[in-house]
Amino acid sequence: MTRGYHDIGGKDAGPIPIVELPWLHWEKQVEAIRSLLGDGTRRMMSLDELRRGFESFGEDKYKKLSFYRRRLEAMIDILIEKDVFTRDELDAAMAEARARWAPPAACRS
Repeated sequence: MTRGYHDIGGKDAGPIPIVELPWLHWEKQVEAIRSLLGDGTRRMMSLDELRRGFESFGEDKYKKLSFYRRRLEAMIDILIEKDVFTRDELDAAMAEARARWAPPAACRS
C-alpha cells in the first residue's frame, strides 16, 4: 500500500519541536464550530469526513495550510458537498462581513 502525502508517521523528519503555542482566537472558533457540527444533536460532520476532506486537498495545498486552516477549508468543502450552502452564498456572506468591518473610506489611504 502506498502512503499518502499526509501520512508521515514513522518517517525520519528530525527532532519535533515541543513548543506550546497559544491558540489564536480564530483557531478556537474553528474548533468550536467543528465541535458543534459533529455533536450528538447536529451530526452534520464526523471526524472521518473532516479527515477525508483535508486528506483530499492534494499535497501542495495540504502542506501550505496550517492545521486549523486545513480543518476550516475541509469543513467548508464538506458543507458545500452536503448542500448546506453554496460557494456563491459563502462568498456573498464573506463580502458582506468584510464590508461591515472595513474601515470608513476616509480612514483608508
